[in-house]
Amino acid sequence: MSVYKACNIRGIAASELSAELYCRWGLALGRQVGPAAKFVVGGDVRPSTPAFLDALIKGLCQAGVDLVDLGTLPTPMIYYAKRRLKAAGCAIVTGSHSPAELNGLKWMIGDRPPSPQDVRGLRRAAEQPRPKRNSRRATKLRGLDVTFDYVAWLQETWVEAPPLPRPVVLDAKQGVWARRARRYLQAVFPHSIFSAIHDEPDGSFAGRVPDCSQAESLEELSQAVYQQRAALGIAFDGDGDRVAFVDDDGNPLTAEEATWVLLQSFAGELEGERFVYDLKFSDRVAEAARRLGAEPLAERSGPAFLRKRMLAARARFGAEVSGHYFFRELDGGDDGLMAACRMIAYLARSGKSLGRLRGECPEVFVTPDLRVGVKARQLQAVLRQVRARFAKYPQTGIDGVRVEFPDGWALVHGSGSEPALTFRFEAADGPGLSNLVWRFARSLPEIGDALWARYEEAIGLAEEEC
Repeated sequence: MSVYKACNIRGIAASELSAELYCRWGLALGRQVGPAAKFVVGGDVRPSTPAFLDALIKGLCQAGVDLVDLGTLPTPMIYYAKRRLKAAGCAIVTGSHSPAELNGLKWMIGDRPPSPQDVRGLRRAAEQPRPKRNSRRATKLRGLDVTFDYVAWLQETWVEAPPLPRPVVLDAKQGVWARRARRYLQAVFPHSIFSAIHDEPDGSFAGRVPDCSQAESLEELSQAVYQQRAALGIAFDGDGDRVAFVDDDGNPLTAEEATWVLLQSFAGELEGERFVYDLKFSDRVAEAARRLGAEPLAERSGPAFLRKRMLAARARFGAEVSGHYFFRELDGGDDGLMAACRMIAYLARSGKSLGRLRGECPEVFVTPDLRVGVKARQLQAVLRQVRARFAKYPQTGIDGVRVEFPDGWALVHGSGSEPALTFRFEAADGPGLSNLVWRFARSLPEIGDALWARYEEAIGLAEEEC
């Protein structure tokens, strides 16, 4: 698979990426903003990041930009610095939530994240013959510490929040929030108590995958919350833009539950506003937004797609199923620590436990992503089959094909990381969900058995039958 994804770059650091590529990407990005334009860069804690960041800086300098090197920082803080400095662009060397052996590149030119067309343009620029060196060097290359300014902004935002009566446990996953999140949150909520696990930066992530969206990655946090009788647990991913929550009983919240609680935290603030949500979410999420007076807008999965929709719609709040939360005050951007602040402040203000709040969330019957491997040349053929075989039902094509049934919906789209199709289903109850998946599997005989097997694995039916 190519390192060029829909809206970023991601690949194996040792074999698919190189300093030469980063230098070419830096030169191409610098030429997009033009000489003397302010540009901000930084990166995560992976062992491959420093060399790649140096190469990126070299390319940007050859383009003659006014460069600010922030060093190792969480992705949301680099975006914050771009806004604060009114920079023309930014670039971040990070593998995000991927395993340690992967790395990548996120960037932004102007106020919008890259589109698939922008990614293709960067690829074309990198594949061109190396141009002659530009004799015009960057006017400045300097470092900057934005920590004080970032924390002061959060303090000002949450200055009126009351303290939580019980501790909060943080899991930085040994990523970029390690040694930072606890200190920053303690400064924002000085009368609350914070503890942390996995709080030492480690580019290998101690052999773990720094992906907080996976329930199995929250087991140690759940144990710590239970043992410390904490009010909640908060986990971040490798580069700090995703966040996940564990309630006071040590139970991880699903994406729907976490988003439902965060929606309630806005209360009357959402009246007449717009809420952008990942179309993979249960329909109960959109219903919750409507009850709060908001207009829900569905968008395809991916932080870049949701951020663009946030900007276009001037939306107040947005949520993606993997744990990205978007806010209008961030110019539609996402910030895991800001979402954590909102959750902490809401719990303190409401006086309710997170376990009680999640209990008020409507029950949902939605599958996780069910990936079925297919040959690359078969992807479009299967999507055409789905459209044809369910033609009598309403369909949308925001991302792949979504079919609306009287008793639920089915979403099918190509995977962005492997030759596979990704399926997702929702129904009104458990039996209805099984029936919907079974109907779908029978309609696609070429991959139906594999789809049903993935479903059984996901809901535990295979283990129960054994």
